[in-house]
Amino acid sequence: MLGSQCTTAADCNSGCGTASNCSCPDLNSKYPQISCTCVSKPANPPTSPAANIEDATWPSKWSANVSAYVYGDFSDKAVSAGGRFYYDGDVGHTRADWTPYTNQKDATQVWIGGTASASSHYYVKTGPICISFPITDPGSVGGPVSVERADWVKACGDAGFSQYMGREQIPVGDEQVWVDHYSCHVEYTEVNQSITFQNWHSLGLGSLPKGLPLRVTGGNSAPNPTKGSPRLSTVRYTNFATGPSSVSPSDFEKPSWLCIPVASEAVEAFFGHKVTKNHVFDPSFHARAHALPAHVANSGTAATPKDLTRAAQKVPGASYSGSNFSDAMSGLNAVLKADPELDTRSCDTFSLEELHAVQRVLFEARTPELQKVYSAAKDTRNLAHHTSAELEAEQAAVLQFVASHPELATMVRDGVCHEAVMWYVHHLSEPIQHEVKQFVVLPRLPEAYHAKPQLTSQTAEEGYKRYASQVSCAVCHVV
Repeated sequence: MLGSQCTTAADCNSGCGTASNCSCPDLNSKYPQISCTCVSKPANPPTSPAANIEDATWPSKWSANVSAYVYGDFSDKAVSAGGRFYYDGDVGHTRADWTPYTNQKDATQVWIGGTASASSHYYVKTGPICISFPITDPGSVGGPVSVERADWVKACGDAGFSQYMGREQIPVGDEQVWVDHYSCHVEYTEVNQSITFQNWHSLGLGSLPKGLPLRVTGGNSAPNPTKGSPRLSTVRYTNFATGPSSVSPSDFEKPSWLCIPVASEAVEAFFGHKVTKNHVFDPSFHARAHALPAHVANSGTAATPKDLTRAAQKVPGASYSGSNFSDAMSGLNAVLKADPELDTRSCDTFSLEELHAVQRVLFEARTPELQKVYSAAKDTRNLAHHTSAELEAEQAAVLQFVASHPELATMVRDGVCHEAVMWYVHHLSEPIQHEVKQFVVLPRLPEAYHAKPQLTSQTAEEGYKRYASQVSCAVCHVV
């Protein structure tokens, strides 16, 4: 389908239009997976009008039906959503009505951008509960925080980051609409991260006027959907209304007369990071925000009594134990595979980079109340990292370690798989597990234990100690 991930044209055989192909703006980069998607690229496209990046500027006011297709990490797992989107660039407001979102529940989200005299606020209403929290921008010092500018594609071109991908078609109803496709790639070499945004705007050759954003795609080489940064997401817009009458001030009113204000500290604790304007433009951020009202309604904690009771239990029950390591891990894998909502894969099918992406999702989604229990009890389930920065620093060191000690690569990978499963089972409350299942494919537990090998350096010794700590929780299941 249009917007699906791809590696070759053969991956795009249906649902893409009259001339399916695979478009890869970042084909020769380290992370082509953040930009390669299915498109329709017929031969002999029209030569007029000439390509002009200024034509990619969005209308200042518009609304449209929206459909989203999101890959949270480097797996093939994707989630979708649909609804209607409203944009007013003149006053800095957006609204999204999801009917339904990825968890099959309706939601309304309104971003009232900041002005010189008012701060920026984001409202989420799901069911009878409505909450609000502030939106910040670390790059804005004293100025208002508002929605993305309508000419962001041109601004990217002015900065030297854009690439013209050519003239393509997007099916809209029964019409094949000609569009120009631009890509904007930003490389953050200091943190080894790449981000790519793509925009497809109509040329005005058919029933649709020039300049409508029929499709927008974003990609991130360090994905974390709970932070609003999935690996690859595509949003398509149809049934446009533009001009002054396309939106009204009432579209951007609070979605309820009573919306509970949530302090910045509580919002940061829930999302695992400060919420900035960059998060608001991604569908996966909306999915995470959709769960926040329920979190607030649960007296400020996402951990259920069942979660806390299990956290306090140090010895696993008989149904979660085995007579040896292999038997215990096999039984635990059976429990994982029995969950119809959870996608799992054998550990040996993951690369380290893929496992690290899964880890980042799980770490950011962690439930703080559970960590408090493990920390106080000095439990083996206690997290080894306190912050995202600590986790990402270790992940970088792990990649360097494996490059220097390839003979230990399997042991290192298996240790990360054990740790990822432990985090999912013991550090995520049941409500958060439900949210995370939308975004990740979880590795299954390796069923072989790595005995201590002959080590030739202090660095290798430290590598084995880290593996031993990662499987320490699993060892508790052997009786």
